[in-house]
Amino acid sequence: MKKILFITALLATLFLQAQNAASFFKEGNAAYKKGDYQKAITAYEKALQTDSIAPELFFNLGNAYYKLNRIAPSIYYYEKALKFKPDDEDIRYNLQLANKMKLDQIDKVPENILLRYKNNVNKLFNYNTWAWIAVIAAILGFIAFVIFLYTKNTNTKRLTFVSMWLSMFLLIFAWYNADYGKSLEQIKYAVIFSPEIDLMTEPNLTSDVVVRLHEGTKIKIIKSDADWYLVQLPNGKKAWVPKTDIKIL
Repeated sequence: MKKILFITALLATLFLQAQNAASFFKEGNAAYKKGDYQKAITAYEKALQTDSIAPELFFNLGNAYYKLNRIAPSIYYYEKALKFKPDDEDIRYNLQLANKMKLDQIDKVPENILLRYKNNVNKLFNYNTWAWIAVIAAILGFIAFVIFLYTKNTNTKRLTFVSMWLSMFLLIFAWYNADYGKSLEQIKYAVIFSPEIDLMTEPNLTSDVVVRLHEGTKIKIIKSDADWYLVQLPNGKKAWVPKTDIKIL
């Protein structure tokens, strides 16, 4: 009986949270249309506090911050939206506009052809879908193997033999992409929120300055050490930055 009451209370709480999130989202949209972008931000952030995660919410937050010329949060929320909808043209376009507002324009390390091809292929599906493709390939390969063992027909044997090898190739290919996609998902990125910061050679303020950067720059997190992160810039340089100056995506 207690379990039933607990589940009922949990479902009721989740329902109320969803209702509140939708209400705040609607309130934010109304304020945005009126040009009251700060009020829109307040409403959208209240929706976030209800554990509401949706690309539309992140996208609208990015738009509202962009209208107020708030570079770092606009880029941050566009990047958050892009994680859910990596192929969305509107998000990509608005992110490009926001990036043009940054003071720091850092050239990226050129991506070789093979790596670009591998990344493009991997982006066709997320790692969960690749994993399911691998499972299906394994099942089809097993079925083909069983038929190959018991059939007497020569043509069927040839067909199932080829099917086994094709299934094995697909299994390995999909499993590799699932593993590679999962490793990409685990990479953490952050956006610099401080107006101006010095990135250091070591995790302390007395070390040498590697580079001075400004808000909005996206960086890759390498590792953590107390109150510092070792980060990598788009051009490949590595340096230490205080955790309080950045926000993890």
